[in-house]
Amino acid sequence: MPSAEYDATPKEVRNFVLLQIGMVAGFLVLLFFMFGGSDADYPPAWLAVALVVPIAIGGFFAERVWLTASPMSPDVPPHELRNEAVGVFAAQTVRKFFYCFAALLPAGVVTFVGDYGGWPLVIAGFPGLAVIGWETWPSLRNTSMTAAMLDSQGAESHLVESFLES
Repeated sequence: MPSAEYDATPKEVRNFVLLQIGMVAGFLVLLFFMFGGSDADYPPAWLAVALVVPIAIGGFFAERVWLTASPMSPDVPPHELRNEAVGVFAAQTVRKFFYCFAALLPAGVVTFVGDYGGWPLVIAGFPGLAVIGWETWPSLRNTSMTAAMLDSQGAESHLVESFLES
C-alpha cells in the first residue's frame, strides 16, 4: 500500500496549485522587467525552439508521475483510503510541479547570460505555465489517472469524488 506523503485535503491541493502558478507567473514577470522587457532583440529561431523543448520534456516526465502510484489494499477502511489517496495525489502534484518548473530554468539561464532581454522568459514562460497548469491542476483527467492506479487491485479510494465534492 502506498504511504501518503502528505496529509492534505482537496482544497489544500487546489490552493497549492494556484499559489505555485501565481508565484511562478509573478517571478517570470518580475524577471522580464528586470532584464529590460522586450527592449532587446528577439532570439534566433533555433534558440526559441531550444527553450521550448525542455518544457515538452518536463511535461512528458510530469505526465508519467501518476504511473508511480502503488495500488491500495482493499482491506483498509474507506475513510482512510480516501485520505491516503488525496495524500498520494498531493505528493504527485508536488513532483509534477518540480518537473514542469525545472523545465523553465534554461530560459532563466539564457536570460541571465544572453543579451536577449526578457524574451527567453516570454518564449518559455507561456507554454511553461500552461503545462504547469495542465499537469498539476486536480482536474477530472488528473485525478482519474491517479485513481486508476490506486484502485487497480480492487480498492475504492474515491479520489475523483473527493475533488468533485469539495
